[in-house]
Amino acid sequence: MKRILKFALVIIFLLAACSPALPADGQTISWGHAIELLYDGRVTAVVQLHSLEVRLTLRSGVTVITAEPTIDAIFDEIQRCGAPCANIVQAME
Repeated sequence: MKRILKFALVIIFLLAACSPALPADGQTISWGHAIELLYDGRVTAVVQLHSLEVRLTLRSGVTVITAEPTIDAIFDEIQRCGAPCANIVQAME
């Protein structure tokens, strides 16, 4: 019984180590990470600023910040994303 419990704990630990941590509120993340969150369906709202700064609000309520490579790149990605991005609230400065 102890062996099974130890095995289960090791598996849980390994799974936890493999799953990517969600960013903290206000954290700056890479453009690539932002796109991953977008395509995973974790984003509920996007605000684009003229400075190329993009603020993403996640389903968890956390807001993260990234920099898009060109103006409107985030809106192009939302369009390509399809169903996971269908209900994202979009705003621009």
